Amino acid sequence: MTAHGRRGGDRTAVYRRRGGDRAAVQACFSVRETPGITVAVTHGGTGLAASARHTAQRALAEAGRGYLGGRVELRTPRPAAPATSRPSAFGTRRRRAVRRAADRAVALAVAATLRGEATGTRVHIRPPV
Repeated sequence: MTAHGRRGGDRTAVYRRRGGDRAAVQACFSVRETPGITVAVTHGGTGLAASARHTAQRALAEAGRGYLGGRVELRTPRPAAPATSRPSAFGTRRRRAVRRAADRAVALAVAATLRGEATGTRVHIRPPV
């Protein structure tokens, strides 16, 4: 393989994923006729569930469908084990990055469901700076 990702006379390019294993949040939304949002979260706390519920309610209301309800399934990456060498602000920034990615994923999942598209979305977590 050459530096350009091609072999000898082969014209097909070889694409590589950048960033290695990037963590992502996955959200799936299903509509219900009864009002109210239920949330199922893996590896998240009650604060993340409340944020996802609020985001789904806001997305439904902005679409003019505030009378509907639904169920949000949210999959987040497992939190990193605490290390003594890391600064204390790293964990807070990581939690905020996961919450922002979860909010984006839920809003996109609600919008896709209302449009009749695939209900699952995946949003990469931006690394804390």
